[in-house]
Amino acid sequence: IKREIERWLDAQEINSGIPAGWEFLWIDTPTQWDGGDIDGIAPKLEDSEYLGLVAPGAQLSDFVNALDQNREAREELRTWRINPAGVPVSVNMGAGQFRSIGQTIALASVKRIKEKLDRSFASINADGDRELTELYTKVNGEPPSAFQSYTQIVVVSSLAGGTGAGLLNTVCDVLRVHPDSNAG
Repeated sequence: IKREIERWLDAQEINSGIPAGWEFLWIDTPTQWDGGDIDGIAPKLEDSEYLGLVAPGAQLSDFVNALDQNREAREELRTWRINPAGVPVSVNMGAGQFRSIGQTIALASVKRIKEKLDRSFASINADGDRELTELYTKVNGEPPSAFQSYTQIVVVSSLAGGTGAGLLNTVCDVLRVHPDSNAG
């Protein structure tokens, strides 16, 4: 997506980079993003654009235990929970195509996800409107007639994997209730 935006900006002869009004965030289980195999094909993500939910050395049982500490949610979470002992997956490398592992990690990490989304919204709100207005004006030759600022969110996820499919609903729920989001 970033590559295509940069191509479009180049075609418009805009060399200021992607405006702050466009924010990118990749949320995944591995501590470090695993996109090194696409170097040269697509722009590298900035460190601020990635949230790895699993710390080095963490085990699935760490996330299950964190959820077990929440007595109020225990009854609701119990029907889909998995036994970490029965899952031969190192969560440091991903959820191993197990949606329930991705969901367990996401629910145990909801506070970190919200904090990262808060920082993304703050970045958008700091300079986003101004930069997007300047971009619109440059591309169209005139300022927008009735500029109405609202955030449009696009969530891209795999539904076939473990992490993406498992954390999709949790991330969308966090976005839906965020005060700077128009998701609903």
